[in-house]
Amino acid sequence: MESELARPTDVRAALSRITWLPGLLLALAIAVVARFAARFTGAIPDVLLALIGGIAIANLFRLPAAVRPGIRFVLNKVLRTAIILLGAGLTVAAIIGLGAATLGLVGVCVCVAMGLGLLLARFARLTGAIGTLIGAGTAICGGTAILAIGPLIGAADEEIAYAVTTIFTFNIIALLVYPPLGHALHLSSVAFGSWAGTAVNDTSVVVATGYVYDPTAGATATIVKLTRTLLLVPLAVIAGWVHASRATGGASAPRLSPRRILAVVPWFILGFAALALLNSMGLVPPDAAHALTAFAGFLIVMVLAAVGLNVDFAKIARMGLRPLAVGLLLAVTMAAISLSLITAFHIGA
Repeated sequence: MESELARPTDVRAALSRITWLPGLLLALAIAVVARFAARFTGAIPDVLLALIGGIAIANLFRLPAAVRPGIRFVLNKVLRTAIILLGAGLTVAAIIGLGAATLGLVGVCVCVAMGLGLLLARFARLTGAIGTLIGAGTAICGGTAILAIGPLIGAADEEIAYAVTTIFTFNIIALLVYPPLGHALHLSSVAFGSWAGTAVNDTSVVVATGYVYDPTAGATATIVKLTRTLLLVPLAVIAGWVHASRATGGASAPRLSPRRILAVVPWFILGFAALALLNSMGLVPPDAAHALTAFAGFLIVMVLAAVGLNVDFAKIARMGLRPLAVGLLLAVTMAAISLSLITAFHIGA
């Protein structure tokens, strides 16, 4: 009989193998506190409280190494789950309703950000692959693009970490600055969501920035950002091809491994689109759609807690000024270009 029951030691041993559990529980605890505290903070939403709470804990206390896998798990798996579930609140008609102007906005901003990033990096004399990585992170999807493209262009681990921290620094600034600036400029929800979706980098911060503004802006920012993220695939292929060509002196046309190409395909976008398609066909009951999107909203709060827990002011201070200067100039320039195009195309007017 005893052998049929799980003994306490067996349970503890099984839990010890779930390395992501401590960090997940920490992000969950911060999210629960933030959701409860938001009832009493008026205009300060739970996503912002979770971010601030995570930053405070990460920089006031020495986080144990045991929570790091869980923080990465939240930033990766939980975020993608939330994005897929957000599809239950959208329809194909809403996606198509963004229009050709918004799709054109995405394409222009991606091309300009990549080209300008390379130009500024060369002007600032940034060494190695850092300029390419900062440009890719700003153009597509922040840390995800940097981590995907870094190995394809032979970037060193230090260069990848440097670029991620630079991009991430301005993600945090964007989350804090964009919503009040959008209200000051009296931007509509669609206009603000389009702005956040094209000018902010990491998916987690884009979604959070949009939802801090309002739910409609959050939905718009999510659609625009996922459309932009799709461009990671051709960018990765081109970057890898160019690097391989330079490595061989252009003697022969290099072939990229299909495995490398498939590795950068953002498959969670397909889940998001599939759920939106099912919702468009009326196959998702309204109550279920509401429950799924509400749960996705809470997962986003957890993601912002993990974003905060990943901020290390000491590392940012040690990076030096030149990459930060390039990142700041690129971020400000893209914000201005994106907002100007939104105004010119009357997006969300």
